[in-house]
Amino acid sequence: MRSLLRTWRLLVDIGREVGIGLCALFIGVSAISLVGPLLLALGLRPLADGAAAHDADQVAAGAVPVGVALLVTALAPLGYRWATIRMRERSRMVVQRRVLTMSAEAPGLEHFELPEFQDRLQLLKRNVEDLADGMTLAVMGPLVIAQLVLVAGLLAEVQPVLLILPLIALPATRLAQKAEELYGQAELRTAADRRTAQHVFDLAVASESGAELRVYGLEDELVRRHQAASLNRQRATESALLRSVLVRTGSWLLFAGAYVAAVLLVLRQASRGQATAGDVALTLGLASAVVGAAVALSGLAGSVTRTRVTAEHYEWLRARAGAAVGTDQPPAELTRGIAVENLAFSYPGTERQTLSDVSLQLPAGTIVALVGENGAGKTTLVKLLCGMYQPTAGRILLDETDLADLEPHAYREHVTAVFQDFARFELPVRENVGVGDLDRMTDPAAVRASLASAGAGFTEELPQGLETPLGAGWRDGVELSGGQWQKLALARSMMRRRPLLTVFDEPTASLDPSTEHALFEQVAAEARQGRADGRVTLLISHRFSTVRMADLIVVLKDGRIAECGSHDQLVVDKGLYAELYALQAAAYGD
Repeated sequence: MRSLLRTWRLLVDIGREVGIGLCALFIGVSAISLVGPLLLALGLRPLADGAAAHDADQVAAGAVPVGVALLVTALAPLGYRWATIRMRERSRMVVQRRVLTMSAEAPGLEHFELPEFQDRLQLLKRNVEDLADGMTLAVMGPLVIAQLVLVAGLLAEVQPVLLILPLIALPATRLAQKAEELYGQAELRTAADRRTAQHVFDLAVASESGAELRVYGLEDELVRRHQAASLNRQRATESALLRSVLVRTGSWLLFAGAYVAAVLLVLRQASRGQATAGDVALTLGLASAVVGAAVALSGLAGSVTRTRVTAEHYEWLRARAGAAVGTDQPPAELTRGIAVENLAFSYPGTERQTLSDVSLQLPAGTIVALVGENGAGKTTLVKLLCGMYQPTAGRILLDETDLADLEPHAYREHVTAVFQDFARFELPVRENVGVGDLDRMTDPAAVRASLASAGAGFTEELPQGLETPLGAGWRDGVELSGGQWQKLALARSMMRRRPLLTVFDEPTASLDPSTEHALFEQVAAEARQGRADGRVTLLISHRFSTVRMADLIVVLKDGRIAECGSHDQLVVDKGLYAELYALQAAAYGD
């Protein structure tokens, strides 16, 4: 019951966003489809009896409802199609916006790490139409039940034993629910196979992966994997579909037998003079109306199940995307810095610790470099400092305030970053950079200043300057090189003023060493200008000639801190940093 109430509230909320007028029209045209068969049945009796008795008035009394029934039957599909297409399109957009909102506003990234999140997200996207159809349930259900009650009364007038005919709709309805449950369970079990097939398909049609697919000759391998995933899913879902069809078949055979028996009973009465031609016509019409109502009721029962399952996917996603968060506001500036105390972290669904017992002091107003081999935990530590994940153990303090107690969005307004896996926003240049500070996105001067700091002077040569759309898939769009995209990400990170924490996670991996060094000199200059407000600048780079400009260098190994100090101190200590520095200096002549 609680699940049904949650589903009903969700449908009402979606209906408001879709539009009350369209929802009313959609429900109306859906309900009209039930009126036609009933009007036809009611008109057939006086029409048949009037024709037999040559009574024009009785014929006219029957012709009116029959004519209206035929008109409704002819026009209802047109209105239903018009309303259904718009209803489903709007509801799809509404649900997409809701999923976008709950995912984007989630305080962290944990939910993306859960395979079940991706499975249910895919099912929700595929079955969003079920939520649109579900909006008719509150109106259509009572209408169908009222129709069955009315039909039962009319049939009882002809022959009381015919009351059994509408009652047979009840087992058909329950079996329809059971059939939908079987299929829905199979859909959830095979969601991973569907995602695999979709991923392989996306690889085959994406320009980013196209070159590697052709170099390595992966066409046949992709087809094989797509076929294997598709067959796994087909075997499970088609087996469930077959079972659901068999479940339905029994009830409909019973219904068909009852229908034939009812017709034969009335025909027998008519042959004995116990029923008129109108009674026969009424019974045939009402039996057809019962069939229509029973089909509608079983369809509604299946729709209830599908809608409830889809709504459960939505609620599950919302619960995983949401999390308890702090409410404190971050300090306006740092005086002591950021302290990491006994920090440990494991990604959701894994037991292996990516970070273990990390304790560290990042003094206010300093540039701190994180170095270490791939997989040492550098990027993970950065994401924890940005509040993207909650530590498994330990805590992070900004001055004296626990990061877990801060309101996440307020804290991130004081954080700026360019990540190793930076986003490529296919927007005009001004917006691509300006999203780094939405309040100044419309300020060309601020955008140009950030572009200049990032060494992205190439934007001035683009066809429409700052208004040039990016991405070859758009009209007049320009595709950039990897290094150019990275410079835009770097410029985006420089838009925000007076951050508490600035992160540069391999921000120049696509650039040549000399360009990288020049940019980091600019980054260092920017960071030192921010010393007055206590800004902490975190730098991750594999180029040790660049790293040496940091005030503090932290060396990570296997998720733990191996060394910590200035460049000169670490070289003198002749530990891991000195070893890595010497190897790179020998290789690159640094």
